Amino acid sequence: MTVVEAEIRAAEARERLNNTASRIQAKLEPQALAAQAREAGVTAAKCGLESAKSNPGAVAGGVAVLGLLLNRRRIARLFKRKR
Repeated sequence: MTVVEAEIRAAEARERLNNTASRIQAKLEPQALAAQAREAGVTAAKCGLESAKSNPGAVAGGVAVLGLLLNRRRIARLFKRKR
């Protein structure tokens, strides 16, 4: 390999590296990250809604358990013995 060929290969490698760095910078911009997060949130919400629609009993059970968990002290006071 001659010096000229090596310089050409180095220039090509440098160009590939610069292109890769540019793509990474574009993906890491705050606006791009916010858009990706927003899109992921919307997708997760749609998936959750569809799951809730297809399993209403499980959703009702989960809400009931959560309500009992959040009100456990009040419920315990209702059943506490008076001395």
